[in-house]
Parts: sequence; C-alpha cells; structure tokens
Amino acid sequence: MSMEAGARVRLEVVPSADLLTQLPAAFATPGSVSVTCLPHHGPARTVQASVDLARLGYHTVPHLAARSITGEAELHSLLLQLQEAGVSELFLVAGDRRTPAGPYSWSGQLLEAVNAFSPGFSVGIAGYPEGHPQLSQEQLTSSLLTKAPLASSMVTQMCFSAEAISRYLRTIRKSGIQLPVWVGVPGPVSVRKLVSMGARLGVGRSLKLARGTGMAAALWRRDDFLSYDSGRLIREVHQEMAGDPLFAGFHVYTFNDLGRLPGLLDDLPTLQPATTPTPGNTSIPLFPAKI
Repeated sequence: MSMEAGARVRLEVVPSADLLTQLPAAFATPGSVSVTCLPHHGPARTVQASVDLARLGYHTVPHLAARSITGEAELHSLLLQLQEAGVSELFLVAGDRRTPAGPYSWSGQLLEAVNAFSPGFSVGIAGYPEGHPQLSQEQLTSSLLTKAPLASSMVTQMCFSAEAISRYLRTIRKSGIQLPVWVGVPGPVSVRKLVSMGARLGVGRSLKLARGTGMAAALWRRDDFLSYDSGRLIREVHQEMAGDPLFAGFHVYTFNDLGRLPGLLDDLPTLQPATTPTPGNTSIPLFPAKI
C-alpha cells in the first residue's frame, strides 16, 4: 500500500498473541494502528502491544478504557511507558467493564486526568452517528460537548451508511465542534459476524440498509463465508465526504481478520487524499462502550 493511502487510513486491531507477526504482512510501516482495550485484556496488554508496534515503526494509537484503570498511579505508569516509546496519541473510552476498577467511570474523567498529566498527548474521543444502545441522544450530546474542548480528534462507531455519517458530521458542526473525524467502517468480515454484532453496536439501521453488497443474499442463505463489501462502502463514504473539512480519513475495524486486508488496502490509493483539518475546540454550554 502506498504512503499516500497510509496517511488516510487507520486500522483498529486487538492485541492478540500473533499480532506482531500477522500485521506486517498486511499493513506496512509507518501505517497508523489503533489498539483496542478489552475488559479481559486490560490496559497493560494494550499498552505493551502499542509499545511493541511503535518499535516496529507503526504510528500507534492505544485505547485506554476508563473503567479498566485502577487509579492515578497505574494511569501515570501506562502513560510514561507510552511516552518513552514515542507514542503521542491516545483514544479514550469508558470501556465495557461493568464495574469500574478505580475512580474513572467514564471517558471524560480519564480525559481530564490524561490532560493534567501531560497536555502533549493528542486524544481521540468516540462519536456515534446512529446513537448508542444504552444512552440517549441528549446524554451523547452533553458528553461530546464536555469532552471536545480537550480532544484532538474523533472516531465514529462503525456505520454502514454514508448518508448517516455525513448527516452526523453536519450535526456536530452545527454544535460548534470542529474536531477532525475518522470515519469508522468495517474491514472485510463475514456477514454473520456483522449481524451478530449489530444490536450490541447500535448500528442495526444502517446494517439493514447495506444493500447491493452481497449482504442481503447472504442473510437469506445464512452463508457464513460471504464477506461484507467494505470497499464499496469506503468509496461511497469518500464520495459523500471528500469535500467535508472535518473528514480526516477512514478508521477500519479489522476484527483482526488481517489476511483479508491487502485486497481492500490496495484499492485505497485510487481515492483522492482528503484534507485533514486542524484540531479545533468548542465551548462547553465510541466497541460501544459507555462513553
């Protein structure tokens, strides 16, 4: 994949045991890689994988889940490890853990703590074009307006509708938010996996509208082996969003199915590069974990 394309795409991966050997075969350095933080893995595993990827030459963006961090001492230790490895960008979420392991119950608290420790970190926050299965639109809006002044970018929850994504960017712009937005799209993945995740992720509506890509037929046939056509969605989003000043690029949810990625990534250089805006702030009046 070309360097030009690498500047406009970020892969989200899980810190699996074989990640360091599997990723280079599918995605070359210095590509951008976002590393998840799952409850059963914990933040230490995410940070270690991020440090290892950074040493390989990747631009790594570790997720830090507020509910999985035990306290200030652990947070500072994690941040110091990342700083020493040259990692300068984070993505903060609340996390799927039911009970907080420490004092941080949502990402806003963690964002403030990270900023107090080192304002030098660039911090991404989550956006939800189709809402959140556990939170109201009013709660999402209030949270976003609170966090945006301390954030540097946004990553949207996985969505299957270019129209829904475009509408969401128009909505947040009207709220005064000018953060660069990485648009979350699925990588090549089996239809069954997408359907099983739909309700939990809150993306059911756009999932149902993802027609003409083999999905509808696969649902009827219940064929586990057919994959969703991510490339088509990416082209539709790019066509819809290329002129939008908030559009930073694509955040591809890979599900660690890295063997299917080269075909998709090789197609990306045919797209024109998007303009990445300068991070902005707004005045105070994300797997979807609670924000």
